[in-house]
Amino acid sequence: MENREINRMAALTIVSMGFFMVTLDATVVNVALSSLKMSLGVNLSGLQWAIASYTIAFAAVLLSAGALGDRFGPKKVFCIGVLLFTVASLLCGMAQSLPFLVFARVLQGIGAALQVANSLSLLQGIFTQPAERARAFGVWGGVGGVAIATGPVLGGILIAAFGWPSAFYINLPFGIFALWAALKTIPEMKVTPRQIKPLAQLLIAFALGALAWTFITAGTVGWHSSRVMTSAILCALAAAGFVLLEAVSASPMLPKGIFRIRAFTAATTVGLIINLGFYGQLFVISLYFQQVKAYSTITTGFALLPQAVVMAVTAFYCGRAVAKTGPGVPMMVGLSTTLTGLIWLMFTHSTSSYTAVLVPMLLVGFGMSATAPATVAVCMSSALPGQGGVTSGIINAARQSGSVMGVAILGSFLGNSTFTLHGMHLALAMTVPLYVLALALTLFWVLPDFGLTYSSRA
Repeated sequence: MENREINRMAALTIVSMGFFMVTLDATVVNVALSSLKMSLGVNLSGLQWAIASYTIAFAAVLLSAGALGDRFGPKKVFCIGVLLFTVASLLCGMAQSLPFLVFARVLQGIGAALQVANSLSLLQGIFTQPAERARAFGVWGGVGGVAIATGPVLGGILIAAFGWPSAFYINLPFGIFALWAALKTIPEMKVTPRQIKPLAQLLIAFALGALAWTFITAGTVGWHSSRVMTSAILCALAAAGFVLLEAVSASPMLPKGIFRIRAFTAATTVGLIINLGFYGQLFVISLYFQQVKAYSTITTGFALLPQAVVMAVTAFYCGRAVAKTGPGVPMMVGLSTTLTGLIWLMFTHSTSSYTAVLVPMLLVGFGMSATAPATVAVCMSSALPGQGGVTSGIINAARQSGSVMGVAILGSFLGNSTFTLHGMHLALAMTVPLYVLALALTLFWVLPDFGLTYSSRA
């Protein structure tokens, strides 16, 4: 029994390490924005693509990544993801142009998707009791919080000392160790025959790419541009095609009936909204510090550190809170706190003190980490037997789609080559109605089923 518990903790550590890499990479790049702008000679839209290309690939592949894990085994697909992510990190550091960097970032995103979708599936199989699973998800989310905490500071120090490529090279030792340890430690899981849908995968990837292109290009040339209108139409057509294909398919990519579960639908939507708000805020505030306050990369990293520390601590304790109270209460508290912080940030100006910006940032960080593990717990508790991988893929795809939309949509308000405070205020304001919607969904669709007692559905 003792050896079994040691093996479970070792597997949790390795799976969380993979998530650490993925999250570290997302946050490190934000403090490299000014360095990338000068080194590669790109404008604001180019910086958006350096971030969005990763999250587009991440979000687009997550659904198939979960299905691949169900079919071939989550351990095997997880290890392939770690390998691909590590190699792609090397290519990112070697990039000499924006197109090559975007290409390497896409490969990174694919590797990240293979890891993350199957990490939750592995944890679901290893930790079978709802309460202990909630704690494991809390640890997993907490490790992501640690990555968010260390990423900006570590990135700032590395970039100042060795240049922006080091922000990607830092993944190499983690990736090599995680792959070796995963092969030795993580147990094999039962596989479930599941068809892979390449056409559906292409449609959802195209829709996400067109969505990002629409908002990023609109921020550069305006909404009146024929390119923007064409991209928006193509996005809508691809999304409609995906929905139609799923409706008529005998074995759709998304399990039939999963979205009829109200709590699952609500938690998935909330997952999208919280990532949109948080990563959009992170992109905006990082640019504010670097272009308005003229902070260096190291100073920017330390400026972002307190928010990330709060996120790391909150995520660890949130898993325990979910196990005791159910996911609904942490979701309500987290969303309310984040909404307060985002509204507060709307009053930031060029003369605002660091403390005046820090307090609402801390509220946003606390709210994000209080909400995220709870949404995962709701979704994974709604999974049917043999569908852990695809269910994990759905919630993570929703969250990463939110990340894409956050950078693309909020970034479109900032201007073309010059960051504007007016644009920043508008960008933050557009998140307010989304969080009101998230609160309503949680109140009416999550709390009735996942309120003060944790559901035993798993």
